[in-house]
Amino acid sequence: MEVLMINNVPRVGRKGEFKNVAEGYARNFLFPRNFAIPATEGAKKHLDLMKTSWEKQAVREKQAYLDMASKIEGLVVKITRKAGDKGRLFGSVTSAELASEISKSANVDIDKKLVVADHIKEVGEHAVTIRFTGDVKAHMKVVVVPEEKQQD
Repeated sequence: MEVLMINNVPRVGRKGEFKNVAEGYARNFLFPRNFAIPATEGAKKHLDLMKTSWEKQAVREKQAYLDMASKIEGLVVKITRKAGDKGRLFGSVTSAELASEISKSANVDIDKKLVVADHIKEVGEHAVTIRFTGDVKAHMKVVVVPEEKQQD
């Protein structure tokens, strides 16, 4: 069955391409999730209109990402966690926690999937990258400090 991809799907196709896929895959996966539409004559005729719309949307999204990246670039976020004597954390700092802290510090709503960082499991400074799109990125630092122990 021939479909017109209206969203990027890894290992299947990119937005705006015509692809031949299994009928069940199209009906049960691509169509319900709005990843593709049937490749009818009407869809083929309206492809140019959809492409111009997608281009305008991409320009708006890129500008929004550039604005967010400028707010985040060079930001230093301090996180306090329980740690052992040698600087190892009990657990780790997750990308969801990082996204939450960035959102608080920079007043920018960041999805945890955009945060690119190894598992932070030690006290100290760590470099973190926020990847909005392939060419829009922001670099920042996360400083993890140990929690002060309570004196009895």
